[in-house]
Amino acid sequence: MNKRIAFLLIATGISASVAAQDEGDALRYSRLTTGGTARTQAIGGAAGSLGGDITATHVNPAGLGFFKTSEVNVSPGFYFRSNSYNYIGTATDADKSGAMLNNVGIVFGIPTRRNPNSPWKNFAFSLDYNRLASFNNRTSIAGLNETTSYSDKWVESLNAGGPVPSGDASAQFPLGASLGYNTYLLNFDNDPAANKYYTVVNPTTGGVYQQDLVKEKGGLDEFSLGFGGNYNEQLYIGVSVNFPTIHYERNRTFAEDDNSGDADNDFSFFEHTENLTTDAVGFNSKLGIIYAPMPSLRLGIAYHTPTWYNMRDASTAYLAVNTENLPIGNPPVVPPATDGSDIQRYQNTEELTDGFPVEYEYSLRTPSRALASVSYIFGTNADVKQQHGFVTADVEYVNYGGTQFKYNKGAAEDQAIANQLNNVIENAYKGAVNMRLGGELKFNVFAVRAGFAYYGNPYNSDYSDVDASMKKISGGVGYRNRGFFADLTYVHTLQKDLYTPYTLADSPVPVHTASADLSGGNVVLTVGLKF
Repeated sequence: MNKRIAFLLIATGISASVAAQDEGDALRYSRLTTGGTARTQAIGGAAGSLGGDITATHVNPAGLGFFKTSEVNVSPGFYFRSNSYNYIGTATDADKSGAMLNNVGIVFGIPTRRNPNSPWKNFAFSLDYNRLASFNNRTSIAGLNETTSYSDKWVESLNAGGPVPSGDASAQFPLGASLGYNTYLLNFDNDPAANKYYTVVNPTTGGVYQQDLVKEKGGLDEFSLGFGGNYNEQLYIGVSVNFPTIHYERNRTFAEDDNSGDADNDFSFFEHTENLTTDAVGFNSKLGIIYAPMPSLRLGIAYHTPTWYNMRDASTAYLAVNTENLPIGNPPVVPPATDGSDIQRYQNTEELTDGFPVEYEYSLRTPSRALASVSYIFGTNADVKQQHGFVTADVEYVNYGGTQFKYNKGAAEDQAIANQLNNVIENAYKGAVNMRLGGELKFNVFAVRAGFAYYGNPYNSDYSDVDASMKKISGGVGYRNRGFFADLTYVHTLQKDLYTPYTLADSPVPVHTASADLSGGNVVLTVGLKF
């Protein structure tokens, strides 16, 4: 059995009152990149000790202390994703592209001119929006499965702990199992020797052709208030108060078609569509120090507190089933069968929930982060016509296993379920080291930049053998003259992972997973003015 699936099975007992949060959500909302302006992204996101860029608000706010003038900037961009999957020997591709806003903000640099003898040389305040994670993506897998069916997971939910009474089965699992039961995809065997629910799908007689299409969009954005100070041109301190927001939308359609060639085995196809919308508002703070023992050397440390989110999920689902010659019942036949065959039934969640989506509110705490950084500046002479440049590097540690859910607005037993899920997260993920490296060469008003970022594998080896580390290769150019600046950057991302379409606790055979090669690119443009 795949290691990841074995861990997933620990969390299969989530009650019907709780939406389907899992450890994948925990990683989605805690695995963040630097984001920011085109200049910062061009140097790999290494903004921990360099200073002088508004992105420092979200990495090490002490970098704001280098601002002696004010500036405003905006960073639109364009992204594209190109993903390849292999599921049961069938290769598929999924692409997605679009525009996005990476960063927009303003910094007010305030020199301490009234007291020239003060060791505090200047202060700076920032107001900034930054995208830390983009959820825009597309997943597509397909393959002939001769061992298990997606509907098996609904059978397990109805049979878990003893068969659910038929009256409860009609409405207790409105996003899946109840839809299958009410459309005759699932039935109950009254034979005392069986006394359990079963699915009419039998993949062992010719197989079922499975197709899974997932469309995702949204992002994790952070709105920040930052403050930085410059003490005697050597010590820079900073703090930011941040209000991250999450908006995530997922539309998923999973379909199975009978491949047996038997037109009288009570199953032709089903198509299950789910829609999930997650919204959240959170809070965190970031503190940092940069020390410059000499003008050419800067050393930085920063600490990011955990982020506390109030989360809200809203889910709906729809199921259409063709059960061939099974007797007609409710819901109605669509379209009406003229010869008693080709019976298609359908039902959606709102029919079971008085017209409302399934909603759930809960809390999420993502882990803290610690960062150390070093920058070396070449050519600190004030004459900008001389060639200048720098190299900079960040090392960041984050324990992805420290993410925790709290179902504080559900039934009493929900928190026990949250504890079970948190235990899965703790065992599935581990601490990882993220490294970012970049540099710049400046020729009068023009600059060229390059960078590399490595985000460590978050998976515990007992959970997955896949190295899901993420690599980002970046490069860009910049122009600065007379208070105007413009930067253009391209960032290319490479990653491998596994995609598990569903999990089963009682299957005698392993559930298939899809290998994934994930790649994509971002083009970022920043334009701004100093004043």
